[in-house]
Amino acid sequence: MLLVLGSNLVSQAASKENPKNNSTVEEQNMTIPEQTNQEFIKPIIGAVEQVRIIPGDIILKARIDTGATTTSLGVDEMEIYNEDGKEYVEIMLNGMKSKHKVIRFTQIKQQEKESLRRPVIRLRLILGEVSESVDVTLADRSNFTYKCLIGRNFLYERFVVDVSLEDTTTPKPYEEN
Repeated sequence: MLLVLGSNLVSQAASKENPKNNSTVEEQNMTIPEQTNQEFIKPIIGAVEQVRIIPGDIILKARIDTGATTTSLGVDEMEIYNEDGKEYVEIMLNGMKSKHKVIRFTQIKQQEKESLRRPVIRLRLILGEVSESVDVTLADRSNFTYKCLIGRNFLYERFVVDVSLEDTTTPKPYEEN
């Protein structure tokens, strides 16, 4: 399912809603994208979608969370260590082990609890036809339904989220360039 927006479509929709009203689109509280000569096509995704995680070519069901700044991945095991003055993390996810350079650490604030220090790594995620490398915080998500939470750093300007939907797409296969 695709959402298509363009200045012509928005203007046409506005005039069809109230053909006798000669007010401008802005006066009707509608927003026109800055690049009005182009059409914008963004896939509509639901509250839960399948995502492919690279490396490992692992497909997980993920919670889509527009309120989360950063994507988070629940790992089965995690070991942080120093090698040649740089920090690395070895993770176990669905029986697959992989090693990643730690980009940084982030502090996760919790209500009435001590803050958690989580490593951030870079992973390629594939959701539908979109394949992007993004920063991912590593966490223990064993108490959550979904091992993966897709945040705004992956969603931004790529998708429209309709929380009434689920499983609207299947991640395309990964192809190395």
